[in-house]
Amino acid sequence: MRILLVDDDPIAVLAVAVYLRKLGYEVTSARDGREALERFRSQRFEFVISDWNMPHLNGEELCRQVRSLKLPHYVYFILLTGRDDKDSLLRGMEAGADDFLVKPVDREELRARIRAGERILRLEQQLDQRGRLLEDMNRELKQAYQTIRNDLATAAAIQKSLLPEPWTLPDLEVRSLFVASDFLAGDMFGYFPLDDRRVGLFQLDVSGHGVSAALISVALSKCLLQSRSLDVTAEGPPAPTCGSLPPNRMLEELNRFFAGQPEANSYFATMVYALLDRETGRLDLSTAGHPPPLMWKGETGDIVESGVRGLPLGVLADRRYACESHRLAAGDRFFAYSDGITECMNPAGEAFGAGRFRRLLEETASLPLAEAIGCIEASLSDWRGQGSYTDDISLVVIERK
Repeated sequence: MRILLVDDDPIAVLAVAVYLRKLGYEVTSARDGREALERFRSQRFEFVISDWNMPHLNGEELCRQVRSLKLPHYVYFILLTGRDDKDSLLRGMEAGADDFLVKPVDREELRARIRAGERILRLEQQLDQRGRLLEDMNRELKQAYQTIRNDLATAAAIQKSLLPEPWTLPDLEVRSLFVASDFLAGDMFGYFPLDDRRVGLFQLDVSGHGVSAALISVALSKCLLQSRSLDVTAEGPPAPTCGSLPPNRMLEELNRFFAGQPEANSYFATMVYALLDRETGRLDLSTAGHPPPLMWKGETGDIVESGVRGLPLGVLADRRYACESHRLAAGDRFFAYSDGITECMNPAGEAFGAGRFRRLLEETASLPLAEAIGCIEASLSDWRGQGSYTDDISLVVIERK
């Protein structure tokens, strides 16, 4: 350890320096505070033993100056003084002194005080090392967190790319709304041609949020979209797949698949699956724990709620599901939506609710479909306020023209 002795008495400096060198310390001396500061500019000292009364810059002011230096390490400072009054001690402590010794200095007492200072310096060094270690760990965590955020953002973009684009056909228009509450959503939906006259539609909501729910929702949707082109304008009939099953049979197959997965003990999924005959307007649908789809009847202006119900997917492996049929006339609209809409909370903790949602569908019924969905999204955003959504929001709407 390097010690700086500061005293204008050369005999006192020599006596103390010889003693400290015998104890194994490296000692440098200065005649006053001003010279001591010059030493600090070119050398490193962990310890200063300074007389109080010196010309040019006394010990108290030297201590203040040392404390003002932006040093990368702590300096233990002992003031030597012939004063033992309370006011002097307080002034020295306010200046930043760590300890005091009354002159003439007793060697054994000086040795004990230095040993005590060394223990404090070791503790300070340990704290500094731990602080640097924590800084390094924090830097690594920030980098890892940023990597995870980038990966999740990429995954979210991929998930969103799996969602179909709007359809605008001479006899049919299909549009959707999708807002993820997190990077990745447990909601998924799709619509696709089954043949030259039938269209399939599904919407599902896996319990929970984040990566696990998103992966399960993608896996379930793949069962419906596997080997299928989503291009409704593609020439030739699409290849037959499991999606051509009646809605209730489709849910039974998916339920059997989901219940057999390891994740089934921790997750479940709600779903609606529907088939629309574009020529006749017949709509067959089945649901599994999902909010009941709604139909707006253009002729009467009424909102009709689907009456079919069923357990969520993954609850019971051999569960049977019911199917019901409706007819969509020209101008009618079919709405499949997730519970993130009706359970959307405002800052006061009040849910948007099914009644408010129905009134919103009625109020926007005269608007073009794209504009109506924009109004629905704006209404939910206004209702939620500044906070983020607590659940994923998805809505799929079919309008027969």
